[in-house]
Amino acid sequence: MIHIKYNLKSSKLHGIGLFSNQDIKKDGIIYTASPLLDLDITEEQFQTLNDSEKSEIIYWGFFDEPSKKWHVDFDVSKFINHSNNPTVTQDDSHDEAYLIAINDIKKGEELTQNYLEFESDDDLRRRGINK
Repeated sequence: MIHIKYNLKSSKLHGIGLFSNQDIKKDGIIYTASPLLDLDITEEQFQTLNDSEKSEIIYWGFFDEPSKKWHVDFDVSKFINHSNNPTVTQDDSHDEAYLIAINDIKKGEELTQNYLEFESDDDLRRRGINK
């Protein structure tokens, strides 16, 4: 669940991006997982989906290796684009998704994350993302 005010708009990085609509201090909470609203499915459940449904899960979500489940966020956090110089990162003191600001973020700045925190180089290539 997103914990900040935000805007969705055109991104120089990839189509649509998530932009902060407020100033955020370093270590400020951006996003936390919502077990009631986010989708987590097993590989077995994933295999029962048709190709179109699988494509949606692969595009909007990711396979979480530790839990062995496919994960898709219900909210706009899926518009946080990849960057090698990200503005947010996973707080490793939490097992579930818990994104915080790496540094102070100014109102209007795009929120980005280094997807290599949760995906492989091959995953990025499949998504058409250049590292």
